[in-house]
Amino acid sequence: MTTTYRHSAAFNDLAALLTGQLVLPEDADYEQVRQLFNGRVKTQPAAIARCLTVQDVIHTIRWTRSHNLPLSVRGAGHEIFGRSLVENGVVIDLSQMKAVTVDPNKRVAQIQAGATASDLIEAAQKYGLATVTGTISSVGMTGLTLGGGYGSLNGAYGLAADNLLSAQVVTADGQLITANEEENADLLWGLRGGGGNFGVVVSLEFRLHPLTTVLSGLLLYPLEQARTVLHRFNEFIATAPDELTIRSGFIQTPDGQTVLFLSPTYCGSLEMGEQAIASLRTFGTVLLDQMQPVSYHELIHSNDAFSPKGRHGYLQTQSLDGLQTETIEALIEQGLPLPSPFSAINIHHFHGAASRVGVSETAFALRQDHLMVELIAAWESQDDEQRSIQWAQNLSQALEGVMHFC
Repeated sequence: MTTTYRHSAAFNDLAALLTGQLVLPEDADYEQVRQLFNGRVKTQPAAIARCLTVQDVIHTIRWTRSHNLPLSVRGAGHEIFGRSLVENGVVIDLSQMKAVTVDPNKRVAQIQAGATASDLIEAAQKYGLATVTGTISSVGMTGLTLGGGYGSLNGAYGLAADNLLSAQVVTADGQLITANEEENADLLWGLRGGGGNFGVVVSLEFRLHPLTTVLSGLLLYPLEQARTVLHRFNEFIATAPDELTIRSGFIQTPDGQTVLFLSPTYCGSLEMGEQAIASLRTFGTVLLDQMQPVSYHELIHSNDAFSPKGRHGYLQTQSLDGLQTETIEALIEQGLPLPSPFSAINIHHFHGAASRVGVSETAFALRQDHLMVELIAAWESQDDEQRSIQWAQNLSQALEGVMHFC
């Protein structure tokens, strides 16, 4: 007979083993601790182990295995489909393990698995250093890296996974091991973009790069010029320098207007950056020009408003080798209007250093220049839920019909 452990005294033994807190459904803070960034996820774990130490992780794995319960791992809580929570099981919550140590001489950073992009960059910028992160400050570095790690520095420095030097991992039997180029190198290969399926990563070491200021911001164009701007953008990125990575797509402005955006980031000399970005302004009528020199820390915080905790969301992605005419038509004819004020089409630009990594060098094998399209359905009213999800699914299918590779 299967035991239901929710509200069970059996968890007292696990709680006694932990330095951190074991949160159960009857606890007052359970709902707050359970919640992910995606408010749509309603999964109810039987217990959440808020680990503070590696030993907490080891104890939780061993106890959970001995009681034959399902187990999941949560970092910063941004995983949109809620796979970091498990129904009637135990969650290893790493969000309290956020320490970051920077060695400016070696240009490396050691982070605990719950550290976010903001945690890492705030520590590194004191020494004029940075590494590849996602585009939102609250995204966890561990989950991002294990999945590859698209971001605004991909052209210059590769994926987040390409900057991973080593990791400490607790295996399914509760053993702590190190993965680097000399020890468990095959595991390091898998951790570089192969997903979170090899154990519980408890710390990572990243390569850092000299970086203080980037030229970045937002350029908005009217919707009626979208075809022209995207065609010119597609031609431009074919020869874009490594230092320049450009996100593009469609968003809705606060007054309800749908616009095309380009969001360039140049991480070289500001003079060269101005020259590179100047041509983008000739693609069409610029409705808003917010390009300016900012710190990298400021840059990753500039997108936070697009991903507030608790908003409901759904995501589909497709990878394209470019924006051919039929692709642009699909984006405009099938993707617009956006289904809600918070939904967006976000196109990541993959090129440069990220494309020069060999296909077999890491578990992330898509190494040719491409565009990764995020179809972000987001809503606050339940009335928008089905329409928003259907929009993402339909547009994804439309892009599949015109794409040149998967």
